[in-house]
Amino acid sequence: MTDDHEIPDFSGDDFANDKDIQKERAAIKAYNKMIDDALALIKKELNVQDASHINLKGFEMFKSLTATIIDSLRSVNESKALQVSLARYNSSYPIARSSNGGTDLYLFGHITLKNNYPHTYIHKETIKEKIADIFLKLEVDFPDSKKFSRRFYVLTEDKKKLQDILQFKDLDQLTAFPDMEMEFSSNTLLFRSSRKPVSLEEAAVFCELAKTLLTLFS
Repeated sequence: MTDDHEIPDFSGDDFANDKDIQKERAAIKAYNKMIDDALALIKKELNVQDASHINLKGFEMFKSLTATIIDSLRSVNESKALQVSLARYNSSYPIARSSNGGTDLYLFGHITLKNNYPHTYIHKETIKEKIADIFLKLEVDFPDSKKFSRRFYVLTEDKKKLQDILQFKDLDQLTAFPDMEMEFSSNTLLFRSSRKPVSLEEAAVFCELAKTLLTLFS
């Protein structure tokens, strides 16, 4: 005899036998674990800990992305003044006659510097920039860092001041990170190792770039 007032058991999984749903759940779980592992690697390699967000919208390379910061880390050692931000934004790229893209997570690093720099943007040089520079003569070159000058395109509001500040720095070290981007603004530097979404591999490259920049500029 059953009790008419017995509460039905709703604890079961209605989608336990749905292969598509289970596959999607497994993918989400694996992705979240990858993000956690990437952040754990960054915490270990850069000696950073959870922190409050900082506003990066004063940088052109961040403002143009319409990005949202969802996680932040900061140096345990305050003298290093390194901040790591995990940001979400939508990106797309052309494929054949259409485009492909979506929303993903990306790493950005922010360093507070001892010196003031003119507003400067540095990124991977392409044939487009090489041709444009022949006519416009906009690029800043560094004779003592020829590998760097061949690899990266440097635009600045004050060419002489930037050359004076950087002339004794071994910028060729940065050629180990061919896809990196940097933006100087006063006494701050925003950087990223590439435009690729976060992954364990990308986190490892990001950490090495951060260490190099801290050695060169802080």
